[in-house]
Amino acid sequence: MSGEHEYSATRRTKRVHRRVVLKGTENFDADGVKLEPSDKQTASQRSDDDDRRILGELPPHWAVFSEKD
Repeated sequence: MSGEHEYSATRRTKRVHRRVVLKGTENFDADGVKLEPSDKQTASQRSDDDDRRILGELPPHWAVFSEKD
């Protein structure tokens, strides 16, 4: 280490922050670079999946009040 960056309890000014960058550890995924399973779905498949997900999240008693014959 150089003399100016060593620890000193009597220092009155802050040390300059040095950014640490580790090459190759980036978790960035640009849109369109990686093909995901949802990219291969048609609009109707996506709609069906949304319906299934929403109905699965509803409380169990919801269907009792919504079905009127």
